[in-house]
This record gives sequence, C-alpha cells and structure tokens, in this order.
Amino acid sequence: MPYELLERLRCARLPARIVDDSEIGKLEILRTAGLVEADLPLTHQVRGGQSYIGNAIVMRVTPSGHVAAKARSGER
Repeated sequence: MPYELLERLRCARLPARIVDDSEIGKLEILRTAGLVEADLPLTHQVRGGQSYIGNAIVMRVTPSGHVAAKARSGER
C-alpha cells in the first residue's frame, strides 16, 4: 500500500534511497499524487511488465504528504 510507504518516509531520515522495485512503484504513485518529491530511475521492459534500472531517491515528503499520512493514521 502506498500509504504505508508514505508513513515510513514521513518518519525517515531524508534523503532516502529506495531499492525495491515494488516500493519504487508505490513511490511513483506517491510522487504523481504530489505527496513526495523523488527522483525515480528509468524503467525497462521485462517479460510480463517493467523493471527499474537503479534506485529511487526520496528528497522530501511534501506538506500534502504529511497531511495525507496524518489523516490516514487518524493523527491530529
């Protein structure tokens, strides 16, 4: 779930390196939604889908990202 990653990033020391393809996919969703600022690696086609070439770097969780994570967790 992308929101679980967002919550982890919210508490992480940034910039953070993301190496797992499934996490990078979630990060791509969060970046598209404007919840994080991140550099994503290039992709290449593999049988049945795509794979990332390299790592992603998360620079920051945006103010909207903090609000979304707090709302999701029920935090005030």
